Amino acid sequence: MDSLFASLSPEELYEHLQSMDDVEKSVRLVRNSLLLPPLSNVYKLLHTSREAVWDGMRAEMPFLPVAKTISKAWGSPGARLGRSASIRMMRAAQSRGMAGVLSEFLDLDYLWPPGNEWAGLFASDFFSQDISKKFWIGFVKEAMHLNAIELHPDLGRLRQWEVYAHSSTVNRYGCPAMRGTLFERLAVLSSDKEAELDTMLDRAHVADTFAVLMRLLAWCVADLTIEFWEQIEQDGMAHDIPLQELIPVFDEVAQEWSIPMQSALDRLAKMAGWQQQQKATRYLGQLWGREGDVNSVDSRMRLLRYWVKLEKGRPDFKSFLELSRVIAAEKLRSSDADKGGMEQFAWYQAESPRVSWRPQLLRR
Repeated sequence: MDSLFASLSPEELYEHLQSMDDVEKSVRLVRNSLLLPPLSNVYKLLHTSREAVWDGMRAEMPFLPVAKTISKAWGSPGARLGRSASIRMMRAAQSRGMAGVLSEFLDLDYLWPPGNEWAGLFASDFFSQDISKKFWIGFVKEAMHLNAIELHPDLGRLRQWEVYAHSSTVNRYGCPAMRGTLFERLAVLSSDKEAELDTMLDRAHVADTFAVLMRLLAWCVADLTIEFWEQIEQDGMAHDIPLQELIPVFDEVAQEWSIPMQSALDRLAKMAGWQQQQKATRYLGQLWGREGDVNSVDSRMRLLRYWVKLEKGRPDFKSFLELSRVIAAEKLRSSDADKGGMEQFAWYQAESPRVSWRPQLLRR
C-alpha cells in the first residue's frame, strides 16, 4: 500500500480506494484515549483549536479543504469526505511525506481517531529532525496497539486496568511515580463496577498522559534547539539547558515558588539588550509600545504584568508572537538575517512565554 501512495496520482489513488469499498469489511471504532488524548484537547491547553491550526496549514497549502468541511469529518469519524476534498487531502499527504505513515492504517480492522491525528502530525513538518519523527510515530503505533488490542472492551473494565498497569508501553512513557500507587489500588478492587468508578485509577491515567505530553514537550524543545543550534552557539547558550527556567521551582529559603512567566520575560528582555536597570516588564513594554500611540507603552507594560500575575484571563499567542517579533527585530537588527529567518526566530521565542504560562497555572 505504501508504494501505491507514492506511485499513483491523488486522483488515481482516490479511485483505487473507492474500488476497495466493494469488499465488505467491518471496522471497529476504538473509544479509548489512554496515554494519548485527542489532539483537540491539547490544542485547548495551548489556547488554540484544530480549526485555527488547519487555517494555518491552508495558508501554506491553499488547495486544502476549508476548516468547516474538515470539522464535519472530525465530528463524525465514520463519515467520508467528498471526492474533491479527499483528492486535495491526498495531495497534501503526498507533498508532506505523510502518505507512507498513514497508509499503514488502511488495512486495520479498527479505527482509533487519536492515533490517526497524532501520526499525521508527527509525520508532517512538526519536527525538523527525522529521529524525532520516527520516535514519536513509533510511540503512536505502540499506543494504538495498547488502546485497540491490549485494552479490548471484551476484557471488562477491571481486567483492562490490570493490563494497562503491566503494559511495557505505559511503563516506558507514563509517570513512574504512579506505578506503585496503581498496583496497590488494583489489589483491593474486585469488580468492573468498582474499577469504573474509582477516581484513583483516573488520576493514574491523567498522570501518565501528562507525563507523555511533558516528554513530547522536551522532544520539541530539543528538536527546535538542533534546528537553531548555530544561533544558540552565537548567543553563548550552547551549555544552557533550554527553557529550564520555565519549570516552577520551590525556593526553600524564601518559601515560595518561582514565576516561570517572569523568567520567560527576563529571558526575552536580555535578548533585546536589557541591562536590568528597571523591571523586565517595563523594559519590554517600552520596546513593544514605542511604535504605537501615546498610551501604547503603558498598556503594554500593564499587559505584561497581567501575564506574570495570571490576571485578566489566558494570554493570546498572537500577543506572544507580536512581542517576540519586536525582540527579533531588536536582536537581529544588525545581522544579515532575512525576513523568513527573523520570523522563524520570532516563532521560536514566542513559545517561551506560552510554555511558561501553563505550568504556572497548573501549579496554582
